[in-house]
Amino acid sequence: MEVLTCIEHQRIPVRATRAPGEFALTHAQAKLLDAADGVPADAFRWGHQCVRWRQFCGVVQLGGLTLEILPKIHGKESDPGACREVLVKMLRKAGLMKVHRGAGAGIQTQKHTLLDIFIQEFCLLVREQVLMGKPRDYQQREENLGVIKGKLLINQQLRQNLNHQERLYCQFNELTDDILLNQAVKFTLRLLLPKCRSDRSKKAVTELLMQHNDISDQRIDRQSLDRLTLDRTNQRYADILAWCRLFIDAENPDVTAGEHSLLSILFDMNLLFERWLAASLRPLARKAGLSLREQAPRRYLAYREDVDRKVFQTRPDISLIDRNGKVHLIIDAKWKLLNGPDAKLGVSQADLYQLSSYANRYHIHQVALAYPSQAGLSEIYALQLLGSHSAKLDIHCIDLLKPTAHLQLSFKF
Repeated sequence: MEVLTCIEHQRIPVRATRAPGEFALTHAQAKLLDAADGVPADAFRWGHQCVRWRQFCGVVQLGGLTLEILPKIHGKESDPGACREVLVKMLRKAGLMKVHRGAGAGIQTQKHTLLDIFIQEFCLLVREQVLMGKPRDYQQREENLGVIKGKLLINQQLRQNLNHQERLYCQFNELTDDILLNQAVKFTLRLLLPKCRSDRSKKAVTELLMQHNDISDQRIDRQSLDRLTLDRTNQRYADILAWCRLFIDAENPDVTAGEHSLLSILFDMNLLFERWLAASLRPLARKAGLSLREQAPRRYLAYREDVDRKVFQTRPDISLIDRNGKVHLIIDAKWKLLNGPDAKLGVSQADLYQLSSYANRYHIHQVALAYPSQAGLSEIYALQLLGSHSAKLDIHCIDLLKPTAHLQLSFKF
């Protein structure tokens, strides 16, 4: 299976035909992409005979071609392996990829495609739990037996064993691992096997399928997963179930009423950058005696008297709060490209209005905007917000290649 790797904002030509290895999509592949329900409408933009990816990164499988979209990392734009490594590290830090006890360090992000990395991550999680024993539960069964087990079903006994007095038709509960949770894992493994590109991924999936050989093959869909409930006996499978849902939801069969299927696993870099920044700052804030909250605390900007109701609720991306509940700093994370030569730096006026209203509503004197670093930009730009409530706005350009510890020096809290 061929992989086409591109960096976000990069232009991919669309042509009638393409040679193997050529950096382009065919018209048929572009049609598949356009018809896919699993690809957000704002993930890409069509141009003249081309497609340009925006702020979504991940993988999209178009028949026999896997399209890998990687984030644009300053200084590593020409190194897909490094961009892939940064994306995986961000996903891990944000808690979207969870392999315990450091097992994920064995996944070579420089050598494997994103889809293979996701598959290996899933296999590592499953292997960890299978070593502890597959979850089991009691299932009700009915069967003809030589001795009574459970309870005898009189009606079935009369219908089926009238001439076989030695047989007893019984209903009983049996402890088994052939349950929906394990069936979902096996179905996901079978789904992933033909999508593996590396030998390592194929081997990992094949070994786990052998370990699930005693589990029956069942077709699992979103509704099946919705029926699954986790309790104290199987809660350890929560991360695995999340991956099952991701892979199963990502599969879009017959997107053009043809023979092709499309798999898409895409991450909104705006949300990922926000979660990564919050996860990176949380331990640093704790050391400084502050707590970090996401999308909070929420307050209203206005009151509508005629209906006696507060309106326009705020939702700050990241807030740093002291032990007395006072907000000290609000940070909004933006995965956007800035414009260094512009006096406004390309900052959206709406974003500036938002931070200004936060400073006023939360009665704080420091707010911040965080962007990924890019060529020609300094690490920090300081602005003074004007008006009756004086506040300082720092614009941070964060180098994702640096250790997260440098963020404390940058934000100075």
